[in-house]
Amino acid sequence: MLICMFISVPTIANAHTELSSSNPKEGQIVTEELNEIILNFAGSIEDLSTMKVTKDGKEVSLSQVQVQDKEMVGTLSAPLENGSYIIDWTISGEDGHPISGKVSFTVQMEHIHEEKEKAQPKAEENKQQNEQQDKGEVQKEDQTSSNTITTIITVLLLVILGLGVGLLFRKMRK
Repeated sequence: MLICMFISVPTIANAHTELSSSNPKEGQIVTEELNEIILNFAGSIEDLSTMKVTKDGKEVSLSQVQVQDKEMVGTLSAPLENGSYIIDWTISGEDGHPISGKVSFTVQMEHIHEEKEKAQPKAEENKQQNEQQDKGEVQKEDQTSSNTITTIITVLLLVILGLGVGLLFRKMRK
């Protein structure tokens, strides 16, 4: 009887399924929009398994919770606001025993939104500066072109004037 107990105890202990990974992870600070919560378990879990997400004791709406083999995926109805959240999960493992646990995480996206808002005016400002520089370069090119044309015309007139004066002096010598 004692030998049977020693053999069966490790088997019973291994039959309990535990959380092997999650997204978001325990204690993670989420800085990007989160659409799904994914819990992965060490063993297969039953379809009766579920999860709920709470913020300050209030439940956050999940549009769907799907269970597939060792994974449970909760789809969020709307993006999460900044704050601290807890994922409460309850599963039925392969052995039928209910197991529950919690995963806490924090959403902190305000800095990113502020940076994006600050970046947009700067991008617009840079775009306007680039357009002004482009216009300035076009104007400089136009000025350079007109200065070149003026110089060429001036040189041609001087050459023609010089030839005319040279021809005039030749005729006067004869």
